[in-house]
Amino acid sequence: MKLLFKYIVALTLVPLGMLFSAMTYASQSDKSPNILVFLVDDLRPDLGIYDQAQVRTPNIDQLANEGVKFTHAYAQQAICGPSRVSIMTGLRPETTGLYTIRQDGRLRPNQPNVMSMPQLFKANGYKTVSIGKVYHSTTDDAENWSTHIKKLDNFYAIDGNKEKRFAYEAGEVDDDFYKDGKVASDAIDTLKGLKDDKFLMFVGLSKPHLPFNAPKRYWDLYNSNEFAVPSRNKPENMYRLALTNWGELRMYGGIPKEGNVDDELTKKLIHGYYASVSYMDAQVGRVMQALEEMDLRENTMVVLMSDHGYKLGEYGAWNKHTNMELDTRVPLIISREFSHTTRVANKTSDALVENIDIFPTLSEAAGLTMPEVDGESILSVVDNPNHSFKPAAYSLFNRGKIMGVTVTDGQWRYTQWRDAATQEIKFTELYDHTASDVARVNESGKPALQKIEAKLRELLQAKFPLNAPSFYQKRNVNNTNIPVTLAADFTDNLSQIGEVYDFFDVAVRTERGSPNSKPATFGRKPKVNTVRMLGGWFNQDLSGDTYLWDGEKYTYNFEAAFAKLDSWLDGDWDIFQIVLDNPPWAFQRGYKFVKEPDGEHYLLKDKVGVYGNGLPPNDATAWNSYIRAFITKLVERYGKERVLNWRFRVGSEIDTRPQHWAATREEFFEHYRNTVAAIKSVLPSVKVGAHFREASHESQYVDYTGNTEKAYAPHFVTWAKENNVPYDFLAISYYPHITHPHEMDMDKVYASQIAPIVGHPDYNPAASFEIHEYKFIVKMKRAGFVSVATSHNSAFFAMLAKMMLTHNIKEVFQWGNVQEGSYSPEAMTQLALFSMVGNTLYENTSSVSKTPFGNTVNGIFTKRESDEGIDVLVFNFNNENMDTLMPELLQLRVHVDKPAGTRFQYRVAQIDGETNIEQQFLNDFPKAMLMESEGGWRKADAHPTASVRDALNETGQNIFREQRAKYGNLTSLKWNDWIQGTTKESGEASTVSIKASIPSFSVQKYEVRWVSEEI
Repeated sequence: MKLLFKYIVALTLVPLGMLFSAMTYASQSDKSPNILVFLVDDLRPDLGIYDQAQVRTPNIDQLANEGVKFTHAYAQQAICGPSRVSIMTGLRPETTGLYTIRQDGRLRPNQPNVMSMPQLFKANGYKTVSIGKVYHSTTDDAENWSTHIKKLDNFYAIDGNKEKRFAYEAGEVDDDFYKDGKVASDAIDTLKGLKDDKFLMFVGLSKPHLPFNAPKRYWDLYNSNEFAVPSRNKPENMYRLALTNWGELRMYGGIPKEGNVDDELTKKLIHGYYASVSYMDAQVGRVMQALEEMDLRENTMVVLMSDHGYKLGEYGAWNKHTNMELDTRVPLIISREFSHTTRVANKTSDALVENIDIFPTLSEAAGLTMPEVDGESILSVVDNPNHSFKPAAYSLFNRGKIMGVTVTDGQWRYTQWRDAATQEIKFTELYDHTASDVARVNESGKPALQKIEAKLRELLQAKFPLNAPSFYQKRNVNNTNIPVTLAADFTDNLSQIGEVYDFFDVAVRTERGSPNSKPATFGRKPKVNTVRMLGGWFNQDLSGDTYLWDGEKYTYNFEAAFAKLDSWLDGDWDIFQIVLDNPPWAFQRGYKFVKEPDGEHYLLKDKVGVYGNGLPPNDATAWNSYIRAFITKLVERYGKERVLNWRFRVGSEIDTRPQHWAATREEFFEHYRNTVAAIKSVLPSVKVGAHFREASHESQYVDYTGNTEKAYAPHFVTWAKENNVPYDFLAISYYPHITHPHEMDMDKVYASQIAPIVGHPDYNPAASFEIHEYKFIVKMKRAGFVSVATSHNSAFFAMLAKMMLTHNIKEVFQWGNVQEGSYSPEAMTQLALFSMVGNTLYENTSSVSKTPFGNTVNGIFTKRESDEGIDVLVFNFNNENMDTLMPELLQLRVHVDKPAGTRFQYRVAQIDGETNIEQQFLNDFPKAMLMESEGGWRKADAHPTASVRDALNETGQNIFREQRAKYGNLTSLKWNDWIQGTTKESGEASTVSIKASIPSFSVQKYEVRWVSEEI
């Protein structure tokens, strides 16, 4: 893992007219739809809803009645593999150079840097599901599906048919016997597990692809004798390679190896095709019914499409594999989610659209930013079916050294057959499809149609230039780096969130803490949260205990606490909060301990907890008197006004059992009530509160009653309200592990760990919600942790800061954030934030929730007091992949109440691996990243982001100490020179626009200042 980032930010001004071509939308919201796509194999538009009354497709017809049916939709190549790659990437086959179903036609082995639809959706928080035949190859792009149920082999019910690989059968079986029935069942089962997730689901239905195997009841819907045998006549003057010998059909049993299919077999095959269509339609109905029954249809957009068309004996030919209208024209139905406010239903669009348009269409519907692709979103047509869209649709098909390229305007189809290497035109075709998809005469070269042919030739050669390189020249496409646009509107007062406040100004210190270990203060006075002030320490050193048994009676020893408080005050600290947690050891006197839970006595193993005394006092009345005496003495010694500015917390992370509390939840609640009553009896207005674990906390600890208990906080707020017990603040701990992705997902963290507390109907709205222990860690140790020491920590704290400011979380108490005179990675981010305190905070949008690389790129947008400028803090973090990735392109846009042309200047400071002392050392000394077993200094279990003192052996640590001085101390930001710019017109106001890039795991601080003159 490379830890020193070499990417330099590119900073330029971009006029609004030159923004990136990809359209920008707000980040995915809770209203973003689910998307279900039925991708059908070999389906031509022979459906009831497409005026083919003899074809029984009631379920697809119903879907069309709920949405928009497209009559002129086209595939880009009439063969499964390339067509499906084209659908999933939005790129034409000539863009990717993928034309076959072989290895050389698969996406990932040949185009590893192309952005695919599941890749984009998965990176943006969607569950991506592939069931059945989606890509032609079952392994292609498999890593981008959250759930991947591969396509199945063909099934035969009639003895002997499998061995013969027969072309059709009508089995006396249930739907689930054949593979489309199994696909539908898998889709229904998968939907059950997706009710709480956003999803993109592709249901790949194989029928009506050969073999035409369907349950007999679907065959019984038709009579072979009802079907007419199509004319076997080929169009006059057709190119010799325009059709094939339909080798696909000839591979199946019961089909002649050469020559035509006779009339009887033709009717039987047509019968089998339509039986398969009806069978497939029934599976669509099953999935749609499940969608309705699970209440998912309301927010699920549904698409039905085909990879290409099909010939059923027309021209005496079968299958696909041509540029003919029958093979390239496909059905397409799009039905918006029922909750969509302007949903259009039961409409038909004659607009020309292509399969490559599906990816951008679905992305726009989901609010995602697209990579650069060949397709265009047709969502505007879905909402306005009468609108036209594009002038032409294009397809191609290769014949070895010859490539056929074709264009249609919806009525005429024009094809050029070219030398694939030189683009030399070998033959042309022009067919009239005004009345039928079946071509009759090649009209190319006829004087009466010269204008029509010239128009189509111009369209075709604009898409397929005659000076283009060989169709088979290797293409290397990379469209994965989609620019991230972060935007804020400072002209909209409703987007103001509030002021940026200083939430990172309190340090946590235990009984072992020293006033000399100053945190990063940035010029302000340090504040301390003093833990275990009363005694009850793990080592049972009674010198710190403030309540003692002298052999005859209990005595108070408050001087032990005062000495500690005095040391902080004398060391020029402010006391922010005193924690009343571990009771002194004398409060255990008289307890009987047992080895197994008996419901009455505490467990022997919990007598001395990891952090000391975790048991409630043996005498609640004595405890109340003791606390009252302690508070009284504090007032006498330090003065009432001063003590009133301190806060008092009862307990530390109490539901971490048995480390902090070895009794029950009810016992703690009573202990809290008793303690607060004692405090308030002396200082009625002083602030009090409690400290718990996160709302999602679960514990396996079995207490003395034989029970386990989950998180206390949600119960506490209800208990406090019911019993009228006060709390002015309520806190949790937050120790995100860099090895646990869900602990670094801010939306999930808030939803699971915080919202169940602050969003609880019984929560006191006047109480401040806070985080009283925080560290970004690699792992926990007994009474300690291994912290993250790289710039990952800087970027993560910026992301945390955005969550805290957005949700009004008032404090985050920290452990040490200065080491050997240098700021820790998170303190560097705090330094960048500190100068933003007092600024007005605004909401902002991001064009992606996650980039294709899985990065979260977002920012904190603020306006300085007196409108003197703009401060923005941007971060790039990835909770799934800790490796260094390519930098993300970045576009900052701030709408301001200034006239266009207003002059400004801006500068940028970057916090990354190059400003991280430990990362610089790791890159200067390769052995620091080499395992001991390989001759390096790195311990076998060391995480790449762990601090040197935890990750390296003694040799490595000694060399770091020797080299440490040359890296200096890191206590300031490094700024680039000021860059000049002007705002650009944007309605009645204007926009500040900055184009940049941001490396992996970095933070950028942008300072924009107005220049006094206007131009």
